Amino acid sequence: MKNNLRMLSLALCMVPMYLHAGTGQGLKQADQPSHEQNTRFAESIPAGTIIPVSSNSTLRSDKNGSGELITATVMQDVVVGSGETLRKGSKVIGHVIEANAPGNRSDESKISFQFDQVVLGNQNVSITSNLRAVASKHAVLAATPRLTSNENTDSQVQIGGDQVSYGNDGLVMVGSQVVGKYTSQGVLAYGGEDLGTPCRGTIDNNDHPQAFWFFSVNACGAYGFGDLTVLHAGRTAPVGEVTLSSKSKVLKVDKGSAMLLLVGGSAPAEMQAHTTPSRGVGQ
Repeated sequence: MKNNLRMLSLALCMVPMYLHAGTGQGLKQADQPSHEQNTRFAESIPAGTIIPVSSNSTLRSDKNGSGELITATVMQDVVVGSGETLRKGSKVIGHVIEANAPGNRSDESKISFQFDQVVLGNQNVSITSNLRAVASKHAVLAATPRLTSNENTDSQVQIGGDQVSYGNDGLVMVGSQVVGKYTSQGVLAYGGEDLGTPCRGTIDNNDHPQAFWFFSVNACGAYGFGDLTVLHAGRTAPVGEVTLSSKSKVLKVDKGSAMLLLVGGSAPAEMQAHTTPSRGVGQ
């Protein structure tokens, strides 16, 4: 009888432990998104999507170290498909790959980095992105619209040289061709190879209007940085890795500088990435 009572008592003690273990397992499974969920979110940012960002981090060839975290803020709503929108103010996350000063295996200052995650809702979505254009804080300021009044709109030169009329759904023109419109957040336009840009145009038939913010649809390369050059845009191997170079002792890209990131796809790699020297606004 005593043995039976002892066994019953032991069994009752084990019930809460069993329930606790089962509940813990359920929470763990619920907290982790399934492979299907991850795939769905990843597919919601199709190849060819342009993401305009402002850097939250200063890049310096003499101070940044390998693996250092860098972030940027999305500056205009980006429609990414599947009913999803990457909202203005969202974060893009990346890291420094390598930074070199002159004399350290090179006669130039160089810094390599990549942006490989986008915070979409409550998910960190992995992406492969390359650099279409980069602009200094000064170039961004020069392209920022200045409205004189609610009735009189102002014309402004975008980063890259195109003229745009700001106002209610003001048209964005490349010469005599209408390529998009200006919204309250920035330019929403089509960007393709037929517009004379050496940068990559549409990818995988992703030909819907893109968020260019204050950039021209023809913007390609570096603007407002003196002799800074986009040595490698990340379109070819190593895919996603961007390398900037400068003849200066220190290569510096200040916090608040702007970039046009282009989400890559699974298509075959292009020919060698185009190298574009730094250009000022309007040049």
